[in-house]
Amino acid sequence: MYKIGDLVKKFNISRSTILYYDKLGLLKPTVREHNNYRLYDQQEVIKLGKIVMYRESGISLKDMQKLLEAENNERTGILVDRLDKIQQEIKDLKNQEKLVLDVLKEEVIMGKSTFSTSKLWTEMLVNLGYEEKDWLNWHREFELDSPEEHYRFLKSLNMRDEEINNLLGLIREDVD
Repeated sequence: MYKIGDLVKKFNISRSTILYYDKLGLLKPTVREHNNYRLYDQQEVIKLGKIVMYRESGISLKDMQKLLEAENNERTGILVDRLDKIQQEIKDLKNQEKLVLDVLKEEVIMGKSTFSTSKLWTEMLVNLGYEEKDWLNWHREFELDSPEEHYRFLKSLNMRDEEINNLLGLIREDVD
């Protein structure tokens, strides 16, 4: 049997969280001792492990209750719904990221940005998780959409004509 303190250590969650799950009916003590201590058996510990995992995956407490009580097909549906929501959130964040990059791009062109070199711009993209193919695609789209503005952008990053030509060569080479 496990006391609340044992569960706090095992799952690295607060005592109040465990009591809250108890209050919601997600977790039930197996036994309450005479001093009102709650004791949990292995089955409840396993259930708490699932609760913690579901919480970390962003599943609502309402859906969590359903997951704990559901048959396989219903559980699959709830999890697929959560996955769909995550994918939509990622899509929304990617759109926001693109908008912010577009604003930054305009700031660079107008000379109102701290990105004074192509190295700083590239480092920012790498820090955002962009790989070389991603930032080449970004430049390719920019070049196709507005070659003159792309050139001004690259010049704003203090790129020499030789560096610009090398980049444009990489962009074109990757398409062929």
